[in-house]
Amino acid sequence: MIITHLAVEGVGRFRSRHVLRGLDTGLNLLCAPNEAGKSTLFRALHLALFARHGSKTEEMRRLGSLGAELPACVEVGFKRGGADYLVKKSFLRSTGAKLYKNGTLVADGRAADEAVWTALDLTPGTSAAEEAAFGLLWVRQGQSFRPAEPDEGTRALLSRVIEAEVGEVLGGERGERVLRRVADRLAEDETARGQPKAGGPWKAALDRRAEAERTLAELRRTLDALEADRTALTDKLRERALLADPAETARQKADRDAALAERDAGARAEQAAQQAGTEEAQRELAADRARKRHEELVGLDQRIARTREKIAALTRRAAEQSAAKDAQAARLAAQEQAFGALATRLAEAERAVDRARRRETAARDAERVAEISARLVRARELREHIARIRQLITTLAVPADAVKAIETAMQALDAARARAEAKAPRVRVTIGPAGAGRVTCAGEAVDGTRDIAAVAPVTVAVGDLATVEIVPAASDDAAAIEGAREQLARALREAGVASLAEAHERRARAADLQTEGRGLAAELAATAPVPGPGPAKGGKEDGIALLEKALAEAQAGLETGSDSGAPLPDRDTLARERAAAEAARDRLRREHADAQSAVLAARSEAEAETLRLQALQLDLADMQTRLGEDLAVCPDDRRAERLVSLAAEAAQARAAFDAATRRAAELRAAVPTADQRTALDARVRRLTQAIDGRERRLAEVERDIANLQGRIATRGGEGLGEREAETADALALAETEVAAIERRLAALRLLRDAVTESRRAARDSYLAPVKTAMRPYLHALFPGADAALDASFAIDGLTRAGADEPFVSLSDGTREQVAIIVRLALGRLLAERGQAVPVLLDDSLVFSDDDRIERMFDVLTQAAEKQQVIVLTCRSRAFLSCGGRALTIERDDA
Repeated sequence: MIITHLAVEGVGRFRSRHVLRGLDTGLNLLCAPNEAGKSTLFRALHLALFARHGSKTEEMRRLGSLGAELPACVEVGFKRGGADYLVKKSFLRSTGAKLYKNGTLVADGRAADEAVWTALDLTPGTSAAEEAAFGLLWVRQGQSFRPAEPDEGTRALLSRVIEAEVGEVLGGERGERVLRRVADRLAEDETARGQPKAGGPWKAALDRRAEAERTLAELRRTLDALEADRTALTDKLRERALLADPAETARQKADRDAALAERDAGARAEQAAQQAGTEEAQRELAADRARKRHEELVGLDQRIARTREKIAALTRRAAEQSAAKDAQAARLAAQEQAFGALATRLAEAERAVDRARRRETAARDAERVAEISARLVRARELREHIARIRQLITTLAVPADAVKAIETAMQALDAARARAEAKAPRVRVTIGPAGAGRVTCAGEAVDGTRDIAAVAPVTVAVGDLATVEIVPAASDDAAAIEGAREQLARALREAGVASLAEAHERRARAADLQTEGRGLAAELAATAPVPGPGPAKGGKEDGIALLEKALAEAQAGLETGSDSGAPLPDRDTLARERAAAEAARDRLRREHADAQSAVLAARSEAEAETLRLQALQLDLADMQTRLGEDLAVCPDDRRAERLVSLAAEAAQARAAFDAATRRAAELRAAVPTADQRTALDARVRRLTQAIDGRERRLAEVERDIANLQGRIATRGGEGLGEREAETADALALAETEVAAIERRLAALRLLRDAVTESRRAARDSYLAPVKTAMRPYLHALFPGADAALDASFAIDGLTRAGADEPFVSLSDGTREQVAIIVRLALGRLLAERGQAVPVLLDDSLVFSDDDRIERMFDVLTQAAEKQQVIVLTCRSRAFLSCGGRALTIERDDA
């Protein structure tokens, strides 16, 4: 299949009619920026071929132009099986579908949808491109780095193609049936992880065994508990007698009352001490306030003196800083003058480097002239060799129609002979012991038994005793045989060969010559490359013309780059001249940079000196302001009198505080210590808890005695021994059933593993055609590498430099490249077997570096020799060297 035409209207951003121009065989490349509509065209092509025109899916609704009440119209033209098809579909509004074949309408409406699928060999009723190979080779945006995973239909198609070469492998249909039956039998009993399956016989038997084990364990626990209850009842009765002693209870209550009275007396003494402590704290607070007022006034006097000293120091520093600022300004002027002189010298050095580089470029142009001349000679030789090979192919070639005619004539002759033998009488001669060596049939001695068809008269001779002749009845079969012979002779004469084997031999020789010609054409394409994917004759001539043009341009550039036509020194001399000029320039650059840094540093220092002077002036103004504020609070003439008054007030407050401290100490001495209070509290709590615990424990023991007596009475009449024996028998029966099921499952697993191992051994021969198709592409990217595939053609990993790498451990770029190579290989395999499907890549190779993407361009070019390849990309600059036929999206107002 070759896509030749794509037009859209009312689709996405294309409200008016737009056409994708330039589609043809080989490599097609559409480079356009983001939001140019590339992915929209991909979706439109996908839906036009694989969706019904009346569908209302979410993907279909996203096809229409935003905010426009227009039908989404798509036209797709393609070639398949020697016929030209054109599909026209309207979606969403005014829906409709038409299919044209060779310009004639062949289907309309719903029939057109299914006729398109029939033309593409898809199953009628499909609604997605995942049918057959389209879903594998049409890669959507963002999916290029995913591994190729063919669906069921695609795997079936690939299997049919491969089995035509390698025959029945993997056990054939019988092996599939055996493996499925074993898997189904195992699935009845176990899960995919080998665990018992819910609802299965194995799970039911295990459940019955587990239930019997639980029941038996519970019965035994019940018997053990009954014996334990009897022992516990005896202990509880003994404990109740001890807890009910009245003398011990009365003694504990008396001890608790005495401890409570002692604790109350200590609490009253502690309350009196707390009141004395409160008065002491008030006196201390008054003394602290008087002392702080005196200290604040002393601090104010000292701060005024320090401020006056700082003002004098700041005045001196401001004068020194002003002088330093003037000196720095003078140094800055001198450095700026030196910086200007260095800039002039640096410009002269830059011009000298430029002259040296131009002379070196002219020398390289001279070498390029020699290289292009050698390539031009080789390209002309290759073109002449290719012409001679084409002449030989024309002489040797036997048309495929002629070979087909010879094969048809031979089949007709064989059929005529078979019909004649079917109608002819059978002659059977059986020799007895005495007739050995004496009987001949149709001129040949008979030994044992001989059975022949009498198509022509047959003579049977018995020594010299008798001769028997069998003459068949007249029929038209002889004439048919003779006519078939004449037809075969005529077909051989028309083909110019003596036999069918000679015809095949000449076609094989022509194919070898074609292969040699393609190799020479590839060498010519590498020697004289041209833009465009096809290796047509005109392209070769264009490549040679381009080389001639490049040679002329290089010669012209050489003449232009030389100094007035004067001969240039050798490359090493020019390189030394350039290196010397660059070294001088770099030295001046460093001096220029150092001078520039010095100027900047001097400017920064001048600014810093200015800022420091301003900061000193601000600090001086701030000190003067603070001195004025302190003097306003307490002038010099009142400060000494206030200091004396505040000192006397602080002394009186301290004496009152000392008296309150002595009285509080006397009251605290009468208060019990913390250890004494803690001991009394602990004793009270202990006695109270002992009394409460004794009463609670007595009540608990009474309840436990009643419970134990009831449980013993209940369990004694349940027949626990008989139930234990019955449950043990049920457990033995369940264990026997589980063992039988597990032996059957082990046999099934062994059979499954044996079949799987034999299928794994055959998989290498099954995947050989796919790996053969993939090897040229993979080696172009990773020389000597190999890829591992599973039976469903999905990639498992990559082997490079003797190391195996799982596919999931590769980088995104490598996974993307390998996934595309696998798809191209599967597409090539289908194309070589007559099942060609276009390869469509939407924004692929987004994770490739510069080197890898160049090699992937080579892979795409190789793949385009076998089938149509369409690449949609927004990376115009990266794909400049890809080659291929450039596609454009153009508005069509016709």
